Amino acid sequence: MANDYIEAARFHEITKHSYTSVRSSTHFLDWNNKPLPYKIYPDALAIGLPRDLRLSRAPALRAIVHEPSVRSSIKISLENLARLLFAAGGLTRKVQSGGLEYFFRAAASAGALYPIEIYLAAGEVEGLEPGLYHFSPADLKLRVLRRGDWRAFIANCIPTRPELRNPQAIALLTSIFWRSTWKYQARGYRYCFWDAGMILANLAAAASAEEIPLSLVTAFVDQDLEALLGIDGRHEGVMALATLGFCEGLSALSPTLEPFVVESIPLSSSEIEYENLVRVHAGSQLRNRHEVETVAAANFEPLKRPLSAAYESLLQFESIAPQSALTIEQTILRRGSTRVFARAPLAAPELATILASSRAHPRADFPRLTDTYLIVNAVEGLASGAYCYRRESAEFELLKHGEFRAQAGYLCLEQPLGADCAALVVYMADLERVLGALGNRGYRDVHLEAGILGGRAYLAAYALGLGATGLTFYDDDTAEFFAPDGDGSPLLMVALGVPRSHVS
Repeated sequence: MANDYIEAARFHEITKHSYTSVRSSTHFLDWNNKPLPYKIYPDALAIGLPRDLRLSRAPALRAIVHEPSVRSSIKISLENLARLLFAAGGLTRKVQSGGLEYFFRAAASAGALYPIEIYLAAGEVEGLEPGLYHFSPADLKLRVLRRGDWRAFIANCIPTRPELRNPQAIALLTSIFWRSTWKYQARGYRYCFWDAGMILANLAAAASAEEIPLSLVTAFVDQDLEALLGIDGRHEGVMALATLGFCEGLSALSPTLEPFVVESIPLSSSEIEYENLVRVHAGSQLRNRHEVETVAAANFEPLKRPLSAAYESLLQFESIAPQSALTIEQTILRRGSTRVFARAPLAAPELATILASSRAHPRADFPRLTDTYLIVNAVEGLASGAYCYRRESAEFELLKHGEFRAQAGYLCLEQPLGADCAALVVYMADLERVLGALGNRGYRDVHLEAGILGGRAYLAAYALGLGATGLTFYDDDTAEFFAPDGDGSPLLMVALGVPRSHVS
């Protein structure tokens, strides 16, 4: 199928949650068949990364929004690289439960299933031979998959971005779909992009703190990158690329691409394949340079929403100074996912700071596709109700007054988190317009953008000493709650508030 045969609309419809679908599901978790959380290449040469890591002490709130110059003169060393990879996907702490050990990572993941793998094409990293590597968070090592400088090969997969021959390194994010679908079935495809976005938010903030420029790329020839990485696009697919750093001049010609020979071990005894997931991923692949150019040239402009019928005035609040919050090191090491919120209020400047941190569109090759809505349960200085957050002006627009705790709890699959949090942020998009402009590829981009914005909100909340957690939802009920003012489909919810553990 071609990218412009809109398979994604059907996939989105059949993977919606509803009150009935959740209760009628016969799916169960086969714990004996749960996939491994790590991809292991047992025969690949391992290169240890520096373990005496000290992440940047730059203010997290600044790092989240700051974009270093694309022509930054900072040279990436092995130490820089280790800090970036750790901040993106490293193991931050260990807990024991039921006699088992569980490791949590730097970025949030739906269900703590960690479907995202990080590969690295290094070209000019001090202390690291040019090559294609796989990052192993379990032992903080790089595994050698191919030798040589592959930046020119990757740039040729992205004909619209010739400047991408200039980064010092390129991170390639893939997803092993089975890790997510083991629990979430085909709907887990959406969550893979949330997870990739969360990792990219962390990676971008850590790179920003070290003045290393990062650019995000989602339009590329899929099959060429799959051949480079030795993946099939059916069980593991490429989510996005992130260029790191800048160097003068174009990278040299890449080596000849030989068949991939490095084997990884199976993740579980058997894998369930969801054909509708395979079909939508295949239908969203870009098969050649022409399709990449078509998507890159697509025109999409966010609609200018008229003011709601409940409009009184647009509210704006001063953001908290970055120096008053935690550093990027403290934030990433403390970040988690809040499991229980106290019904305690946030201050309006706290909520404004969190949303301002996620308002800017990332430096990416796709246009802004999402809008931000929220349900305010308890924010001092902001009346309870439903709001649109106008990202272009950082203003809150009241859509409807009211106490909506019960509705918020219901919408996020009847989880107390939605009712107990101070504010429930909902990233939404007009999928019909997105798919009309970008084809199926837009389905990837819109979920990835929501994941990045949600990841930034996570970081900002923890930088302020607060809590956050990502949530799924009843699709049509959520859309109906914000109608007619809200446009389109919900993509991701992030609950914000005061963790109960913080209240004595």
